[in-house]
Amino acid sequence: MDHDDLVAAFSQTVGVEKADRLITEAADDLGIDPGGTYTDGEIDDVCDTIQHSGDGYVRLVANEVRVRLQARRRFDALLDEITDPVVTVAFESAEPIVTAVNPAFEETFGYGPEAVGEPLTELIVPEDRRRDAVDQWLRSDPDGGVEVERLTADGDRRTLLFRPVVVTRGDGRIEGHGIYTDITERKRRERRLRHQNEQLERFASVVSHDLRNPLQVARGRVEAALADTDDERIRKHLEAVQGANDRMERLIDDLLTLAREGQVVERQTPVRLGTVVDDAWAAVDAPEAAIEVDCEHTVAADRSRLQQLLENLLRNAVEHGSTSPRSTSSREDAVEYGPKDEDPVTVRVEGLDDGFYVEDDGPGIPPEERERVFEHGYTSRTDGTGLGLAIVEAIADAHEWDVAVREGVDGGARFVVTGVAVL
Repeated sequence: MDHDDLVAAFSQTVGVEKADRLITEAADDLGIDPGGTYTDGEIDDVCDTIQHSGDGYVRLVANEVRVRLQARRRFDALLDEITDPVVTVAFESAEPIVTAVNPAFEETFGYGPEAVGEPLTELIVPEDRRRDAVDQWLRSDPDGGVEVERLTADGDRRTLLFRPVVVTRGDGRIEGHGIYTDITERKRRERRLRHQNEQLERFASVVSHDLRNPLQVARGRVEAALADTDDERIRKHLEAVQGANDRMERLIDDLLTLAREGQVVERQTPVRLGTVVDDAWAAVDAPEAAIEVDCEHTVAADRSRLQQLLENLLRNAVEHGSTSPRSTSSREDAVEYGPKDEDPVTVRVEGLDDGFYVEDDGPGIPPEERERVFEHGYTSRTDGTGLGLAIVEAIADAHEWDVAVREGVDGGARFVVTGVAVL
């Protein structure tokens, strides 16, 4: 701080002439050049000298200036520790002029101490964005910031969340502090996700129209052929074709579901987990199975997708809980599951501190197979599509949840979903 700035700090209460005289006399007593720039220690010494040599009112002023300067130093130290870029500006004819930057600002934008005294808009604001740059300092944004585009010294265009704070200093000057949070990568991810979602929508349209329509034609032709023939050998072949048509339709349905459920969940609402479990169980064809439910949680989720996830897990438990594994894949190395016994399966759903699990009392899944169960095409049934658990994982990923398979208490399979926001 130079002499004039220190005089200005005192002059608000004692006047310019008296402030200049007090500071000059104190500096002379201390052997400090009163016309130069004072260090922090010299400012403290000057204020201390004035405080001890002046009258009661002057002592109060000196102490106030010292406290204010100490707070300023603590603030500057805090700025250095903030990991987001921060700039401090003064306003000259509404133009923000840089007075200080923190190390993160220099790292992000490429401007350090040399930026002091320069118009901020000319340093980092693209020309097509300068008209709004000044107004953004005075905006009050209830959402915590305004999205802006700024330039680095190398000309790289970045997307940032800008949060301004404008204050009036003790000497009446207006000062602004701006914090920038770099969201460039997040915005790029959002653009990629939007592009992927658009691709999925186009894919779903192709599957729904270009595949389902000819399949319906094939189904109609087979039904007509079955009605026109009594030849058992021909009927057997036609029924095999119809079975393949049925499997193809299930595959199309699952592919459409996978495309839809893989999209990012943009809005989650509070839902009662137990209620969704009840609705999901009602949609599962399992008249011989039993279910135990212990989950009174309210969770944040997309209700429709959560129900789809639970339906798939419950259906998987019912279909596989009463079979014994000879193999678990629909690929070339597959050997089908064989029947275990006629005992109905019992499924248990229980809430956790950060999610829930779905467990059956069947034969379970061998440890070496557990990493593969979510792969596309992985199934234990000859008529399965191998997409049911892939859909479960897609829905979990869309919510930013984790899903894993473990061994159940009774040796069956336990599918654990964690990372869920429990309200």
